[in-house]
Amino acid sequence: MTTRFELRTRYIEGWYELDADKLISSTSYDFLFDDPAEPKPVNRESLPEYMIRWDKRTRLLGATNIWNLSDEVRQDSNGILTDWEWWELVGTDLCGMAIVKTRDDGVFFERITYFDRSSNGS
Repeated sequence: MTTRFELRTRYIEGWYELDADKLISSTSYDFLFDDPAEPKPVNRESLPEYMIRWDKRTRLLGATNIWNLSDEVRQDSNGILTDWEWWELVGTDLCGMAIVKTRDDGVFFERITYFDRSSNGS
């Protein structure tokens, strides 16, 4: 049986590799992704199209889909693996926080926030 830890690893690999099949195979049927740049949450069926939009949008900003993740915190409680992390897209001013929740049937929730270092007032 695939565990929530393995599914979480596959999910992040899917993002690193921009592999929609790997992403989908790591999500639950009730998956939701909340990105404030999107008009509504992304579900499992719309995730591949979102990935394409994300890649196009970030490449316009100079990104090459290379990520730095830091300040990672993990909690495994009551069958839910929760990960928090600070993310940065190398080559851009884009960075923010993410929370990802995973059960043994897959990642069921991710919410990201943005912080644009280019607008920090300096």
